[in-house]
Amino acid sequence: MEKLVAILLLVSAVGARAASFPFILNYVLRIDCGLTGKTTEHYNNQTWFPDSFFMDPGKTKQINSETHRNVSQVLTTLRYFPNGEDKHNCYRLPLVNTHKFIFRSGFYYGNYDGKSQPRVFDLSLGGQPWATVNSSASTEGPVFQELVYAPKNDNISVCLMGRKESGGTPFISSLEATYLDEGETDNRTVYGMMRNGTAYHLVARLNFGGHDQVIEPWSGMADVCEERLNRYWTPQPMRGYTNLTFAATSCSGTAYENRPPNSVINTAISPTNASQSIYVPVNLPTTTPQSAYIVLYFYQNRIIDGPPENLNGTRNMDVYIDGVMRRNVKLQGFRSGEVVTLYPVLVQGTVNVTISPANGTVLPPLLIGMEVYYATELAEEASSSNGVFKISCSVIVVGVCQLIVSVFFGLA
Repeated sequence: MEKLVAILLLVSAVGARAASFPFILNYVLRIDCGLTGKTTEHYNNQTWFPDSFFMDPGKTKQINSETHRNVSQVLTTLRYFPNGEDKHNCYRLPLVNTHKFIFRSGFYYGNYDGKSQPRVFDLSLGGQPWATVNSSASTEGPVFQELVYAPKNDNISVCLMGRKESGGTPFISSLEATYLDEGETDNRTVYGMMRNGTAYHLVARLNFGGHDQVIEPWSGMADVCEERLNRYWTPQPMRGYTNLTFAATSCSGTAYENRPPNSVINTAISPTNASQSIYVPVNLPTTTPQSAYIVLYFYQNRIIDGPPENLNGTRNMDVYIDGVMRRNVKLQGFRSGEVVTLYPVLVQGTVNVTISPANGTVLPPLLIGMEVYYATELAEEASSSNGVFKISCSVIVVGVCQLIVSVFFGLA
């Protein structure tokens, strides 16, 4: 096996346009499902690969981008599976095992089949349930499923399974896997309390005080102080609270756990006076008891938009989850922040987060961002790594690579 890896690496280095190994070496894999006629696609300074490198079954479809102008270019193509109940409707993703990845799948129905009949189908990761996708929600906009997980195998599968009662035809528009490597060399942890073998399903990733702008991932060509972990931060309007905008400073978020981007660090919400609390409810997808992973982001700096404050005073806050006090946070002075991670927290139905003024506080509470996940155990199936080499063959100099693989292992 080591010989084959060395040969393939050599062949990929020789081919100037070899495109299979960059996503392995950089630990970022973006798949544009249904893309045809191209070896790569570039959107928003990001490189996307056609899903034909990772998947054989199914059929592709192009959605009319003129009638769906508010949808990302990547979501205007899709792959659908007429044999929806086939267990082989699977993508094989060549990843570095034992490390945490963000897995995100996107679905946009867009009436691609002209039937106005959105489907409900199941999504699995590593042979275990990931989510039930209700594409009827995608008639107004795309639907995304996201989780954080550390694969046990270097070739993990993402599969789609249709349901008879909803027509049995699953589809998918995009698929991403991003290695969470930030912080391993500079003592800044990234979701450090997440355990291997457990999948953490994203419920909400919120940016407070940021008005109506979604913060999109940094793609390598933009500001290095912005989002670098391929996360999307959703603006969360909060009536009854004051929006604060802080003076911009160079890469403030890089000093904190999970590396929140500057666009999150530089805005916040706060009550109008120091005696009031902040209340944020987050609805979970089910009403059954769940183990939640909650991250709260706090930061203050000189205010440039909002009521002026004397930051010489202490901002002392108590954090409550469903009425139970979990943590105390103190901020004082310019460029003062803290990231609070709470896990495991047993919740049911709705997570009720309260940030209240603590004894001795001078300034009112504030909150800049929040993430909520629920945890499930994932008994991943064993997987062969052959798919990695098949993918390499389809992108590098095909004839040479297939010949090498055929001679040594008969895999091509």
